[in-house]
Order: sequence, then structure tokens, then C-alpha cells
Amino acid sequence: MAYLKYHINDNQNRDIHSRETENILDALLRQGIEIPFSCRSGVCHVCIQQCKQGEIPPVAQKGLSQELVKEGFFLACQCVPMGVMQIGPPTGLFQTTLVHNKEMLSSNVCRILLEPPTDFAYKAGQFINVRRQDGITRSYSLASLPAEDYFLELHVQRQDGGIMSNWLIDELMAGDSVDIQDAEGNCYYQKNANDQPLLLIGTGTGLAPLIGIVRDALHHKHQNQIHLYHGGRNTDWFYLHEQLKQLEQAHPNFHYYECISSNPTPPAGTYAGRAQEVAFAQHHDVHQWNIYLAGLAEMVDNGTLLAARHGAAPHDIYSDAFTLRDLRSSKRDENLTPQDEDSTKYPPPDAELWNALQEGKLLTEVLTDFYTTVYADDKLSSFFIGVTKQRLIEKQYLFVRQILTGEKVYFGDRPRNSHHWMVISDELFDYRESLMVDSLRKVGLSEPMIDRFMKMEGFYRQDIVKAKPFARLVGGIEKPFEGFDEITMDVGTLCDSCSREVMPGEKVIYHVRIGKIYCSDCSTQHNHEIPPETTGA
Repeated sequence: MAYLKYHINDNQNRDIHSRETENILDALLRQGIEIPFSCRSGVCHVCIQQCKQGEIPPVAQKGLSQELVKEGFFLACQCVPMGVMQIGPPTGLFQTTLVHNKEMLSSNVCRILLEPPTDFAYKAGQFINVRRQDGITRSYSLASLPAEDYFLELHVQRQDGGIMSNWLIDELMAGDSVDIQDAEGNCYYQKNANDQPLLLIGTGTGLAPLIGIVRDALHHKHQNQIHLYHGGRNTDWFYLHEQLKQLEQAHPNFHYYECISSNPTPPAGTYAGRAQEVAFAQHHDVHQWNIYLAGLAEMVDNGTLLAARHGAAPHDIYSDAFTLRDLRSSKRDENLTPQDEDSTKYPPPDAELWNALQEGKLLTEVLTDFYTTVYADDKLSSFFIGVTKQRLIEKQYLFVRQILTGEKVYFGDRPRNSHHWMVISDELFDYRESLMVDSLRKVGLSEPMIDRFMKMEGFYRQDIVKAKPFARLVGGIEKPFEGFDEITMDVGTLCDSCSREVMPGEKVIYHVRIGKIYCSDCSTQHNHEIPPETTGA
């Protein structure tokens, strides 16, 4: 248990205790101190706090600018204290700005232009946090280009039940004031990449940072080819069609593609399928390309792995995953332990092991061999009925990469939730581990590195081994073991039946045991019955 002193204001301090492995955000909320937060993944930076005294774990400052690091700022959702800390709300981070203009670009996307504060510095494609007077804060990417635009440009997509997005679109008016935070994020044009091809893939308003990056590249007279793939359910989602087509005509090295995920026979000039799959079907070798991914978290997950599989080096992949705060109004259970909540704990990063895996190249080979064996194994294959091997390899690759590097690339369930219904003994877990060791040896990983890999996997034994199933936790609420439930999605994903995009804020049906998501069309079609491919799991 760690001891914290939280400085609320000039006249009030609170003594806070955090449980073992509990991050500061959870500790504060559990003890009645409300601070802003959104994604809980270290992506949005909404929960940023400031340390006045004490040691800050390096992982809690990952992704912050050097200026913020020097001033003791850290991400509460990523900070598991190592000792006594004196902390408090951030000071001097936000500046007040005025709304210059608002314009609906489509039925559900609004362009908002903000007056920039004095000496406001940013790079096209970075994001800012926007805060209204009651303290509610959300992140939005910048579509503007500082070299050519005076105003800061945001693209806000309406969310069903979205507190901030609906307020920005329906209530905020030109002339009103909002608070904004300095720009953050590494998803911006890399000027040293002028001779490298660029591949940009986005869904929904993930187009906002990407169009900023494209304009920045063209402004710097980028010499090589630039390919931008934009994904949506139908043509209504391509809200900057005319502007991008004009840009394409004006610049021979820029190419724009519209990808429709819900229609196998899309209109002329568009492509059928998910944006990332269409992109990599056309670009088989992206070695020494710069890759930019923005939009749905699951698309970013999948696109990152596809990029690596097609030759992109990890340091050439830049992402801006859109993760939203839970739109449901569920209340936290203060009696749940961090283990019950399946908190976002990870073992420490291991850069040496990641290098031994050739920055992911060998990991792909290991997981392909391992799951090929598992899917043919009588003891283990029954756990994966209805789950495609490729999808499982992709998710596990991103999960392990996040553990070893500390990068925020995985947005799926943690092991406790994803294995909640599986009755797995210590003996079966050991058997599974022996197969993994065999796969690691096949690629020539040294025995000391194999030991470190298996120690990393063993970190999650307590979440997986059990004598009986336990309930899946959704938003801190226990769900039954069988049947279907209806939820509002926290983040974007893909329907596990028809593969169409499911947007944040959309209501879906999901199977509570295996966690499969069914969009409104598919749930009506199946009448809340388990589809044939999931029976027997």
C-alpha cells in the first residue's frame, strides 16, 4: 500500500492510500476525489496530474513532452506509485480561447475553428484536450496546418449519449470560450521522411489528423508518393470528399481512396472493405514507408500489425487511436479490489527481450507457430471455437508488444476478462506454456530470453487459472456467464458477425461469455441467439 497526499486547493489536502498495483486514478476515484479522465489507456492525457514531491514511475510520463516531464506532470491512469508522493491537480496547462466559427461538414461531423492562444505551438496531426466550464474534458485531433492556417481546426463527430460531443455540436456557439491544453502526440509529419512513401489510414474523424499530415507533407514538398485511405460505413462518412479530390488533382503524388465497410458492391470510385485491409492489399511491401493510423482503436490495432507484417519497422508506425470514456452511467463499486477490476497492470517493459525478438518480427513467427499448434491440439482447441486464428494472433501480438515496449498499441480486453469463462487448471496452463517454449525455441531465441518471455507470461497466471468461471466485468459491473446483454460501446470496434464498423456510443448486443459483439442489424437477424459459429466454445 502506498501513501499519497493529494493537494486539492490552497486550504485543503487529503491523505490517500493506494492498494498494491492500483493506479492513482483508481485510488482517487475510489476515495471520492473526482478528477477528469477519459480513455484510461494513457492515450488521451485527460487525467494528467502534477507531482510536487516523490518519485514518478517512467511509464506514467511516457508520451508527454519534455517540458511536462520536467515540471512533474504524469498520467494518473498509468501511475502505480512506488512510494510516498505529494500530488495535485495540474496548474498552468490550460488556456482560454474563443470559438471563431462552427460548420456542419456532414449530418454527424462538425468543424470547429478556435482562436489560437498567444504563442500556441503545435504540429498538424497532434491532439489537444478541450475542457468546458464544469471540468469535463475530451481529446480532439488538429486538422489545421500552422504554416498555412490561423485558426485551430477540430472535427467533432456526434456520439449517441456523448456528453462532450453533443455539447460542442448543439450548444457551443461562435464567440463562446473554452479551455484548451497544449498539443500532444507523435502522430505528425516526420520531416526527415521526405524520400519515404507515406501510407495514411483512418476511420471516421480519424481523417482530421491525417489531412493535417498530408497538407504538412505537401507544404514541405514531399517527394515520394502519399496514399490516404479513409474508411466508413457508407458515402455519408466521407465528409471532405470534394476537398480531398481537389487536393488529389493538384498534387500528382497524392492519392485518396474511400473504403466502404458495409457494402460489398460500393459505388464507382470507392472500395469495398475495411480501410486497413484495402490499403495493405494494394501495398504489399511497406518497408521504409512511414505509416499513420488514426480512428477506431480496433482499426489501429489491426493496422499496426498489418503494417509490421508487410515490412514496416515499429519506429515508422505512428498512431492516434480514438478511445472514449464509458458513455454509460454505471457507478463504480468501491468494494472491488484492483484485481477484481482487472486493472491495466503490466509487468515492467523489457526492451532487451523486444530487441531479441527483432522488434516483433520473430514474435509474429512465434505466435503463428504457437497458435497453429494450439488450434490442432485436443486439449486446447475447444477454447477457441468461433475465434479466427488470424484475429487471435493479431491481438496477442499487440498485447505482448505493449508489455515489452510500453507503447499504447493494445486496446482489447485484459487476460482476466478475456479468459473469465475458461476453467483452466495449473496443469493445463503449464501444458500451454510448454507449447509456447517449443515455439520460442524454433525461432532460435536464447534460453535466458525464453525464461524472461515465460516469466512475462506467468505474470497473468493468477488471472487465468481457476476452478470455476467468474463473471466478466463491463464498466465495473459483473455480467452473467451465459446469454446476451445490451451495452453502449465505449470505443469503436467491428461487428464479429458482419465486420461492419461499430462506432463509440452505438448500442450493441454482445455474448457475455465469449465477448463477441453483434451490431444492431446482426442482433435483430439472430434474434439474440448464439450464431452457429460460436456454439460449443
